[in-house]
Amino acid sequence: ILDRLRIPAAAMPTIVASSGELGRATALDGAPPICGVAGDQQASLVGQGCVRPGMAKATFGTGAMLDVCLGPTPPQSAQRSPAGTFPIVCWQRGDEVVYGIEAIMLSAGTNVQWLRDDLGIIDSAEHSAEVAAACADTGGVVYVPAQLGLGTPRWDYGARGLLIGLTRGTGRPEVVRAVLEGVAERGADLLAAAEADAGTTIERLRIDGGMSANPVFRQALADATQRVIEVAPDKEATSLGAAFLAGLAVGTWSSWEDVETAWAPAAVVQP
Repeated sequence: ILDRLRIPAAAMPTIVASSGELGRATALDGAPPICGVAGDQQASLVGQGCVRPGMAKATFGTGAMLDVCLGPTPPQSAQRSPAGTFPIVCWQRGDEVVYGIEAIMLSAGTNVQWLRDDLGIIDSAEHSAEVAAACADTGGVVYVPAQLGLGTPRWDYGARGLLIGLTRGTGRPEVVRAVLEGVAERGADLLAAAEADAGTTIERLRIDGGMSANPVFRQALADATQRVIEVAPDKEATSLGAAFLAGLAVGTWSSWEDVETAWAPAAVVQP
């Protein structure tokens, strides 16, 4: 990439371990050491204890990212894989580099924002669960959450959202439930793509992000994926993951096993 863009390697920052002392925060009292560095989704993997090969988490925020830890074997290519996921570096600790893959949904929580801000049929994102629970099913209404196009597995930026199957009996609850279930069905797409590219079966899926607090969505995701869903105790697992990386560097935790055993889901949802 540097050669293609004619960027000298010396202009790039040095690659360092994700867990280890990087320097001192000299602007703070006592100049505490800075001991962790990670991307958003990589930190969320750690925060949800997905530190062994085959473990996976999904973050449902405005968009959604599903990440799988694969282990120390480097990917054969840095390009998009056949099922639509991308290889990532999960983290480096010492000399060990751990790789993974990522599946991406371009719009997740933005669909709930659309219900609230543009259609005005819910008062808040939290209100969507109460409204959707007022009906047992969508009555045949189907929603495809492609407001920004489709990511994994299709990667079609020209795709657009669909709301179909409306009848005279369709009301606010059916529309809201259809939106939540549509995002859940796209979550199942991400899971299927990740399993195909990783060549493994993901037995349980851990989730965080704003939509993870929505019980109707959580059940829809469990049903769509036919997997047990474990809900993170903190919606922002990224911050916890960054703390784990720093704590491993200074001895607060001694091993990845400590990180894994610290996981205690707030809820477990059966399909």
